[in-house]
Amino acid sequence: MTPAHVFAETNFLVSLFCMPSKRKRDALTLRERVRVGEIKLYIPYLCFQEARHHISKSLPSRRCMDLLEFHAFAETNGKANWNFDEVKKLFDAAMGEVSRTKAVYQRELTDFADTLGDGILHADRSVFDFLEMLDLDDDTLEYNDKLILSSVLVKAKELRGSGKHPLYFVSLDKKDLQPTAHRPKMTRHYDEADLTFVSSFVLPDTQAPSM
Repeated sequence: MTPAHVFAETNFLVSLFCMPSKRKRDALTLRERVRVGEIKLYIPYLCFQEARHHISKSLPSRRCMDLLEFHAFAETNGKANWNFDEVKKLFDAAMGEVSRTKAVYQRELTDFADTLGDGILHADRSVFDFLEMLDLDDDTLEYNDKLILSSVLVKAKELRGSGKHPLYFVSLDKKDLQPTAHRPKMTRHYDEADLTFVSSFVLPDTQAPSM
């Protein structure tokens, strides 16, 4: 079976490599489909840089510490009349999750990039030329998002030209990148690339039928 060609961006990487309790099952499923060769995945290199920054900022620096400090205060003042040992096990596990994520997320991102090989999209001259001429319906899209969109569209057009299909762009919360009836210029770019935007990490061929 010919693999689908799928583009993803920063929020896909964050969903894979943030703290385990916050990882999204659909993103993990999509990664597994990449691993077994059902999908060829493409991600702009810029997204890896953004993901590192986002995960770093989102990791709690004092997770549960305030509650532990309050318990110590209550105990010192004779106000603590509960058994804190079992609750502390939960807090210790939560803080351990943060520590483990801090220790490994950058290496995991690098290892994942290595597995993608030529699926990493670097912003070469063709991308910057496309970015320079990119005509959108408004000028609210941030520069990084424009660069990501340009990288995706340039590669999608290249794949379409070589007969590769289907082509999908999965994005969970980048609504500014979504073609809509109110964004005819952006919609035209997607149509020219034969690229389908999917506002989740579940491809149309894997979505469960509606009840």
